[in-house]
Amino acid sequence: MDRSRTSLAANICMIALLSIVGLTGCDSGTQEPDAPAAEATEFGAAPVPEAAEAAATRAQPGDGSIAADRFPAELPAGFTAEIPATLPSNVPIYPGATPALGSGGNVGNSARAGVQLLSNDPPSKVFDHYKAELEAGGWEIGDAQNAAGMTTISASNGGSNMVLFVQPSADGGSDIFVVTEAEQDN
Repeated sequence: MDRSRTSLAANICMIALLSIVGLTGCDSGTQEPDAPAAEATEFGAAPVPEAAEAAATRAQPGDGSIAADRFPAELPAGFTAEIPATLPSNVPIYPGATPALGSGGNVGNSARAGVQLLSNDPPSKVFDHYKAELEAGGWEIGDAQNAAGMTTISASNGGSNMVLFVQPSADGGSDIFVVTEAEQDN
């Protein structure tokens, strides 16, 4: 796949991630106060925010071998380079992947999360891992496509739904996008 098609796919994923997760702040029509400024994040390291300890214990940070130019130059407002606390605990995190962009929040009785993970492994290996882990974890695979190096999986588990999109990076690794929505108990 040529670089322009890969860039287009990455831009489409980023727009979808921003749109879906961005809806978490649009439920009341009132302006919330600005959040405190996030601390600087060293690329290649997975920070452990206090509010997301459960999610962070599942993360297996990369070994620092992810090229710095694969990370966003700037994080959009409301996004961090970490796994959102609202990501359901039964969603697997790819071993050795490093969070590049994440956000989450609540809309009504629904928790939403989106995260971009970076891996040095090829998309086919990432796809096989997620398919096996989701099935082993009781997820019902609604659709799974692995063609031309680009892979997608949609799955549900009880009140949780997720979409996974994996695309090849220019250096042979993978950009992994996970978007979830989970019903919350009231």
